[in-house]
Amino acid sequence: MGKLSATLAHEIRNPLSALKLNLNYLKMSEEEFDPEVIECLNSCVEAADRIQDLIENTLEFSRTPTKDEKEISINEISIQAVDILTGTAKKKNIGIISELSETIPMVLINKNKILQVFINLITNAIDASDKNSMITLRSYLNSKKDVIFEIEDKGVGISEEAKEKIFTDFYTNKRNGTGLGLSVCKKLLEESKCEISFESEENNGTKFRILFPKIITI
Repeated sequence: MGKLSATLAHEIRNPLSALKLNLNYLKMSEEEFDPEVIECLNSCVEAADRIQDLIENTLEFSRTPTKDEKEISINEISIQAVDILTGTAKKKNIGIISELSETIPMVLINKNKILQVFINLITNAIDASDKNSMITLRSYLNSKKDVIFEIEDKGVGISEEAKEKIFTDFYTNKRNGTGLGLSVCKKLLEESKCEISFESEENNGTKFRILFPKIITI
């Protein structure tokens, strides 16, 4: 099933790229269209982006783990993730506050894997948040000198029942969700020897916390 899913996702991605290219080309001339046409065009772009997310999650879930680890700044990856998601946050007028420590050391990780984790978790925080709310990102050293990164929202929170299932494959509370986002995050972090945990209170927000492994020097 994994091989079949990966094959289908790969084959869908090629024609989808052509669709997105043409939609973006049309958007370059959207000032020439009626408001109804622009609304339809934007809806198509959002749908294509949604399909792209589904494909990337499916491919990542079935992909063979790769090392490709380098000493990287967690803060830099965080800033890159925020840049990517700025447009998504603005649609709900959600602010993203970064409280990043300048004294944390570099960590030995695969940058692309951690970037995907940050994007997934911040996207979840945006989805869970009401309009005009705030999301806070933090990096710091704990008492054991471990590098910690947190993503905190003031959104709907996680029910007690869901807390036991959120990292389970295909479990989701979202109407259009696949249930792969958090399971992919957990898988990628485990491959990078990272630990993920969370605190949540229903209707009062959620905080995800990632602990990064120390770089061992000899």
